Amino acid sequence: MRKDIKSRLFSVVWLPVIFGCGAAAADDAGSAPGNLVIVGGALSSETGSIYRAFIESRPDGRPAIAIIPAASGRPSSSAAAFKRDLVRYGVAEGDIHVLPIAIRDDSSTEDIDESQWQHNGHNEELADAMSEFGAFWFVGGDQIRITDTLLPEADRPTAVLDAIREQHRRGAVIGGTSAGAAIMSTPMIGAGDSFASVVEEPAEHYEGIETQERGQLYLHHGLGFFPYGITDQHFDRRARLGRLVRALAETDVRAGYAVDEDTAMLVSFESREITALGSGTVTIVDASRAMFNEAPFAASNVEISILSDGDRFSLDDDVVTHTAGDPTADNEYYSSTAYHGAGMALGSARLDKLLGSELADNSRNDVIRRYSFLESGEGFMYRFSKTEDTRGFWNDGGGSEDRYTVENIRLDIVPVEIVVDPKE
Repeated sequence: MRKDIKSRLFSVVWLPVIFGCGAAAADDAGSAPGNLVIVGGALSSETGSIYRAFIESRPDGRPAIAIIPAASGRPSSSAAAFKRDLVRYGVAEGDIHVLPIAIRDDSSTEDIDESQWQHNGHNEELADAMSEFGAFWFVGGDQIRITDTLLPEADRPTAVLDAIREQHRRGAVIGGTSAGAAIMSTPMIGAGDSFASVVEEPAEHYEGIETQERGQLYLHHGLGFFPYGITDQHFDRRARLGRLVRALAETDVRAGYAVDEDTAMLVSFESREITALGSGTVTIVDASRAMFNEAPFAASNVEISILSDGDRFSLDDDVVTHTAGDPTADNEYYSSTAYHGAGMALGSARLDKLLGSELADNSRNDVIRRYSFLESGEGFMYRFSKTEDTRGFWNDGGGSEDRYTVENIRLDIVPVEIVVDPKE
């Protein structure tokens, strides 16, 4: 078990990173890779279904969990917070370890300079220790820091990443939140907001973490654990639909999987399906029949489906299995004419609520239009339309709030010029 190597390598770290004996890895590889738990960010400590999905996905005989804090600006603090949550949900403290892989120093740890960990992805002794783990968790922050430490060149994985990939093939679960969700796919969305992503050309270089909130789309290579499409996160709070569609248009990938905050997409390679967990939704963007225009950017015939907690989606045949709720077809609750426009005066800001209450659960409307624009007049329109294949399901969310499952809504993105004429 090379206890002497591990003790020398990690004795400087105040978090419990000395691996000890642990459980030996199984001799035979499983029939399918381990699960993925892809979280859209802002994971509440109270959302037990997501923690349990991660914890219970560990393969038998390998309970040890590795936390990888590379993305964080406060790596030790972020790792410690996730460790506390794991312990709360029943993980033995001795089974939780923090990998010394980071770029930024954490100001809360006076005796450790975490920035000295930035080259540890190449450490062969650390890579050898990966065989002990049945689970890996990537904390949030800046996803480029993760690729800089584990995959600085797209076709040259570090020794630690190679070892993590091998453990995943042998059944280990891999999870991550926010930046830890972005790195699951390759290509990876590195930065950009929806408005700039639609009206401007993609950026050729990464300009820093600030551009994740405001700036052009920037695409980078990711770690590629999720091979079915491009992943995105903070989807509801940061209005990233336009960004994801533009990312699909700029690549040869034709499917996007976007996860809201406090929500997870549980990926099973054994059953070849995903399951939505948590308080938000998982949005699936299908561009397989879409058409794109480059300048100005436009998109037509993109299809959107939205999964609520417990819903499943087959990665083989794109079938949605809703697990709760009543069909809305011929039983629509609403029959009011939709407002078309933009701004704070319009409700239903969340995409699932908008497409549910205004389209799938509304007998009056076949189309909804929403606009994004600047006072200069530059902008674009989201046009959402029912199709012959549109289906909707509603449930009361256990009494907390309405939840919708929506399938096959058509989306077109159309460039527009707006005239703003204030009446003062």
